[in-house]
Amino acid sequence: MKKKYFQRLYKYDDENNNYIIEVSLNNYEEVYDDWDPSPFKKRDIEEEFNYFIMNSSKDIPLKYGLTIVLYLPESKKDDKKEKTLKTAYLNFYNYINERIKDKLLKLYRKIFYSFFFSIFLLIMSMFILKDVNNMFFKLVREGFSIGGWVFLWEAFTDFFWTRNDIISEYKIYKRLNEAKINFVYK
Repeated sequence: MKKKYFQRLYKYDDENNNYIIEVSLNNYEEVYDDWDPSPFKKRDIEEEFNYFIMNSSKDIPLKYGLTIVLYLPESKKDDKKEKTLKTAYLNFYNYINERIKDKLLKLYRKIFYSFFFSIFLLIMSMFILKDVNNMFFKLVREGFSIGGWVFLWEAFTDFFWTRNDIISEYKIYKRLNEAKINFVYK
């Protein structure tokens, strides 16, 4: 049986039924954003770390869970820093998930308003100023018709494409948030 791309790149954790994303670190601080002055527990995750984890996660189909294994030197082992890093990791991905939920809610509002505004404009174009021969009023009626179709198209593209992109992003970050984090010291 031919192994799929992600099966060749990532180890499988039989115990947890997860694929493993492995990251080698020199110290715990490499995970944190250097520019964030917050305490470590609330500090943002380093952009490069997030980028690596995100891209690795995208390689693995969503139906599989993840385990993130962080390799550190044995001399750096610190249970308190481990716990703090796990908390920071969860806080970071929880925050991103909440932001994505807000983004999706705003998109639903936009879809709702676009759809009903399009219906309003299309009704206006069909029934208002229907039998007028004045060129200006014909132009207004045609403008309502075109505007109605444009807003309807906007509602459909947002619902069928933009919404799907946001939901996919949410699923990826949700899976990262639920990923099991293990530390290995060598």
